[in-house]
Amino acid sequence: MIFTTRQFPIRIVSRPKLSGIGEHWGVQLPSGNIAHLTPTGEQVVSSEHFAQGRKVKEVRRAAPEQYAQIMQRVTLSVQNPGRYRLFDRNCETYATWLMGEKPQSPQVAGVVALGLIAAFLRFA
Repeated sequence: MIFTTRQFPIRIVSRPKLSGIGEHWGVQLPSGNIAHLTPTGEQVVSSEHFAQGRKVKEVRRAAPEQYAQIMQRVTLSVQNPGRYRLFDRNCETYATWLMGEKPQSPQVAGVVALGLIAAFLRFA
């Protein structure tokens, strides 16, 4: 891990995906590093590595009283990695779980909803 003396707020951040449409989510830690999940597993990387030359934006911040629990989840997930699964364990569900929220993926839910609407219209 890379450490700095500057303290950042813990927050969900996103950047455009490297291929395809949509956003890639991660959680910025107090060090400025970002915890994120990719098909190769959980990683804590520098903000520059996460950005990959793309603009990073804030999605939402964690309350300071949640920081200790979030950092415990980050440590636990890096020490005991799980498998990436597109529909139920992706970058969004990982970021929301780290933040102590219900793991969810608005992007996947939107694609599934569009698929269902398209199928309904096709066969209606």
